[in-house]
Amino acid sequence: MDPQASVLIVDDETFIRQILARIVSREGYQVRQACDGHDALDRLSQASCDIVISDIKMPNMDGIALLSEIKSRHPEISVILITAYAGEYSAQDALRAGADAFIAKPFKNVEIAETLREMLRKNLQSCTEASAPTPQPK
Repeated sequence: MDPQASVLIVDDETFIRQILARIVSREGYQVRQACDGHDALDRLSQASCDIVISDIKMPNMDGIALLSEIKSRHPEISVILITAYAGEYSAQDALRAGADAFIAKPFKNVEIAETLREMLRKNLQSCTEASAPTPQPK
């Protein structure tokens, strides 16, 4: 794991943010929190992060709108969407909208930890591939 990896948790429910923050910090990641999509965008304008974990159903700006804004402003950030409304939002809907992963509530701690590790592994792989020299034609 990258000791500098940071995660922004976005959820309008304080209790859920605190649970996620505990899980993420136990994994050794830096954690920041935001209470809605607008707050998240403000925080990202001050300091970027590696991964955003966002609830879908929130007041002011929902997670799908936030996802769209993040991907247009910060395409390098991985976004994991979570929701208690899995009947209303499917993993396919979230992935089609541009999410890197989807987790239904209630979630298991290990599910969050494994998804974070997978996102960071993909990010590292993308960075490695991007920095590799391009083969020159002979």
